[in-house]
Amino acid sequence: MSKIDKKKQGIVVAVLNMKGGVGKTTISAHVFRHLHSHLKKSVVLIDFDPQFNLTQTVISQASYEKHKADKRTVLSVMEDHTAPSIFKISTAMGPPPKLDEVGIRLKGSIINPELNLHLVPGDFDIAKYSLINDSKVLLPVKERFLKFVENVRKEKDVVCIDCNPSSSFMTLCALQAATHVVVPVRPDRYSLLGLKMLDRFISEMPEIINKPKLTILLNGVKSQGYDPAVENSLRSDPQFGPKTMVASLHMSKVLEASHSYTGFATDKRQSWRVTPRITTIVTELGKSLGII
Repeated sequence: MSKIDKKKQGIVVAVLNMKGGVGKTTISAHVFRHLHSHLKKSVVLIDFDPQFNLTQTVISQASYEKHKADKRTVLSVMEDHTAPSIFKISTAMGPPPKLDEVGIRLKGSIINPELNLHLVPGDFDIAKYSLINDSKVLLPVKERFLKFVENVRKEKDVVCIDCNPSSSFMTLCALQAATHVVVPVRPDRYSLLGLKMLDRFISEMPEIINKPKLTILLNGVKSQGYDPAVENSLRSDPQFGPKTMVASLHMSKVLEASHSYTGFATDKRQSWRVTPRITTIVTELGKSLGII
């Protein structure tokens, strides 16, 4: 966020669909990295999926293991690591950590160091929250997470939460923190079912008082042999059509995760294959999110 506009809070974007395999991590990593560079916004990526695919996409295993050993992961956002077992949480919560205590600075601006890109790495251990059934026990964990996000958005333009695809405790945390939801949808009917379930979850869950704004992004569109039937159905839907972005993200090997490369698609040597389309998406998304 610029020095001129310090009083305005940043936005919080949950990237979520109730169906897995729709490209949430692709959007969180590559689109929001380009949003950082193209729109000149400070962005914080929070890997909020126990599988931590976002973290594995953008940093090396050696780097991750070091950060985990230093307790610089999303688990430290949730609690202070003193829980006696996987079925219990810490009894001495305290305030959440500062971003600099858990976040990794991935990219920055030479001209304006404030316009940087951070990652809060994921952690498989947050799967423990799916094993604890008592919502009252988890309330301090949720409150600590919400406070962390609230603190971060006071200083940064965009907080992007890469969510797990389920109606879990983490999903509720993310949606209560979010001002916006970006829903990746592949052109198949199962993705549409995930979208509709997510919309019902947000509408009917009483804990989500401030309902976040939905933006739908088609992902995984084929360049050849593409059947537009599902896309046409989505765009003609009276409820979801107006929320669906005009731009879509086409399938490309440049966007695929690779064991030989950790980082962002727009930084690869073959980035020219995907960058123009991602630029179009970022420009439209920025307007939908109200940041340009």
